[in-house]
Amino acid sequence: MSFLLEFLLIAAFFLSYLWKGIYVATGVIMVGSVLAVAVSWLRTRKVKPMLLITMVLALLLGGLTLFFRDPVFLKWKFSIVEWFLGTWILASQFTSRKSFIRLAMEESVTLPEAVWSRLDYMWGGFFLFLGTLNVYVIYNFSTDAWVKFKFWGVTGLLMAFAVAQAVYLSRHMPQEQEKR
Repeated sequence: MSFLLEFLLIAAFFLSYLWKGIYVATGVIMVGSVLAVAVSWLRTRKVKPMLLITMVLALLLGGLTLFFRDPVFLKWKFSIVEWFLGTWILASQFTSRKSFIRLAMEESVTLPEAVWSRLDYMWGGFFLFLGTLNVYVIYNFSTDAWVKFKFWGVTGLLMAFAVAQAVYLSRHMPQEQEKR
């Protein structure tokens, strides 16, 4: 459900940008973030921390974008979220009994401890890379190119990285698990 909500938010942002421009799209992402938190709360009586952080950043940086009429504030939201997530994943190696990725996946996958650790390093590094790549795009390309990068480029990079992770995981899964 969380992935679907995130994708719908990105799609609504992209379509509203194409329809009316960056400032309408900023309003859409702000309202959409609040709606996503509300839907999550109404369905489960819980809100995941990343969804809440994303909403707060969308409201804060989106508000600054609309107030100053400068989209750079909103563009930074993605980098901040990705850096936070990457740092959180990497820090889980040292601050938790179980890694972040393991907590998310261990009910469906059994892996050796070293593989869980490597997955955290790979995903944490990937999110830090995405945040940094976003800053490069912000300052070296137009807003139009940034929006397309955010929708098509990030989606493609995430899919490619997820496929690479699936191939990596398949080499480390016990035989009976692979047959399911």
